[in-house]
Amino acid sequence: MIKKILEYLGLRPKKPISQPSELVEFIHRNASFVSQVVLLTYIKARAGTQYPKLFENREYLKSIEIARSNIYAACVADLIFYVINEHCLKDIKSQKIHFILPRLVDEVFTFAKYDEKVVEEFNEMKKRCKEQINILNIEKTDHKLFKMSSDTFFKWAPMAEEFKKDDEEIMRNSILFRWIEVRRELRSRIEPSLIFS
Repeated sequence: MIKKILEYLGLRPKKPISQPSELVEFIHRNASFVSQVVLLTYIKARAGTQYPKLFENREYLKSIEIARSNIYAACVADLIFYVINEHCLKDIKSQKIHFILPRLVDEVFTFAKYDEKVVEEFNEMKKRCKEQINILNIEKTDHKLFKMSSDTFFKWAPMAEEFKKDDEEIMRNSILFRWIEVRRELRSRIEPSLIFS
């Protein structure tokens, strides 16, 4: 426990990501964190002092959960695509990529199913995530990093469309900025040659 606290505070380096299971956990935890934080931060900022009342409304709570599920799936797709394309391509034979991407999605969602208490419809989310991975894989030359999670956040955030239209740049930047630290940490910890050996 003390090791984890010291790692969190940056007083002790985090251990390298050298096992497939560690990569799966990293992807899940960061996709879950980013999807939840950006969504709730935006709702809180937009709702202002009415924020607590929103959480008394069951219908609104359901819409938050639907939004988070969609954003989580897009975050997983974006992060898996980033990990493989930016850090692992030289350690994976090209013919194995088509097997590794969907397998990673399966493993992340299996891990998430046991870790998450609220997120529902995992099979549907996993299916959407695999579709998104396929799109990214086909269009990779035109892919802007983490655009899918940005688009999904903008589409699914449960807020009036006129507010979202006014807030689009802020919303997109807020999720893109969240990925900066995730990418920095990944660069310093990942050891692809061990994960895919």
